[in-house]
Amino acid sequence: MSNVQTTILWKQMLFTLGMPEVALMIGIVLVFVGNKGWSRETITKLFHDGTEKAASILLIIGGGGAFGAILAQANIGEHFATYVSISSLGLFFPFLVAAVLKTAQGSSTVAVITAASIVAPLLVTLGLESETGRILCVLALGAGSMMVSHANDAYFWVIAKFSGLPMREMLKVYSVSTLIMGIVSIGFIYLLSLIIL
Repeated sequence: MSNVQTTILWKQMLFTLGMPEVALMIGIVLVFVGNKGWSRETITKLFHDGTEKAASILLIIGGGGAFGAILAQANIGEHFATYVSISSLGLFFPFLVAAVLKTAQGSSTVAVITAASIVAPLLVTLGLESETGRILCVLALGAGSMMVSHANDAYFWVIAKFSGLPMREMLKVYSVSTLIMGIVSIGFIYLLSLIIL
């Protein structure tokens, strides 16, 4: 086997080991190897607690993904282009689309992907067809995807469950901070657009 083939093989092995599913499996195996004295009751309790904490989060992610897929199939971008005058919104349009999607279904990833599929056909209308405009559009989508994390966001529940904070406190502190984070981000992106566009 040549050096090039060996290098490629090692890269593929490292990429495989770095996949989240494989890394988690390795972590689980190492935990069991390091704790051979665990009783069946202890293992059952660990699995029960882990499932209890993760199940609601996974349901929220799945529901958000399904909602995002439905929105992507609806060709909303074409409807906006036909019925709404959006050219004056510029960078704020991708921001608003991502923010609405994030707030509605919870997942930042789904919000960005769905908003990108809605905004992509409208880049010329928005005046963002240049390479710099597209970069700014991606930044605006990212800012929108940070907006208003609340009870339908899996990460909201990750923080709440593992920190032990009640929902009222999470809404007061975490949800408000994500709102402020998104607004400040789009403000700086807009100022940046004035300089480089």
